[in-house]
Amino acid sequence: MNNLCKPKSIGLYLKLINHIMISNLDTCLKKYDLTFSQMELLNFLRIHGGVMPQKAIENELCVRHTSVVGILQRMNKKGLVSVSVDPDDRRCRIVTLTSKTDDFFEAAENRRIEIESKLTDALTPEERSDLLVLLEKLYRNLSKGKEDVNDKKTQTVNKRI
Repeated sequence: MNNLCKPKSIGLYLKLINHIMISNLDTCLKKYDLTFSQMELLNFLRIHGGVMPQKAIENELCVRHTSVVGILQRMNKKGLVSVSVDPDDRRCRIVTLTSKTDDFFEAAENRRIEIESKLTDALTPEERSDLLVLLEKLYRNLSKGKEDVNDKKTQTVNKRI
């Protein structure tokens, strides 16, 4: 890349890095016939013990009921999750990961480590730590005082950081 083509802004570099990382992740997901939304839901379930009420998934991931239903139906057909009626409240559904996801999680974690390692190989451990601090500051600064009440995803991420 010559100097005329080099991006001159932090935002553009972040966009380019994000694009490359998502492309790499999509390659991994294609092997498992998964979309990014499905992977996000599977990972969320795994983090929370593999069993969760459908309504909690909708609320925590800030996804509409109809979208979650569609995602769960496709994943149920693939044998990745099972959806059952809550015995305590028959109006509610319980979503459970199946053992079929074990291989996927191992491969996805290996791919994440590989991509992140490639991203930060040129950095010293101190630079990596500094970069993380700076990225957190950038994220917090951008999300601080956000007026859009419909942006629940940003609010949810802020709670986790």
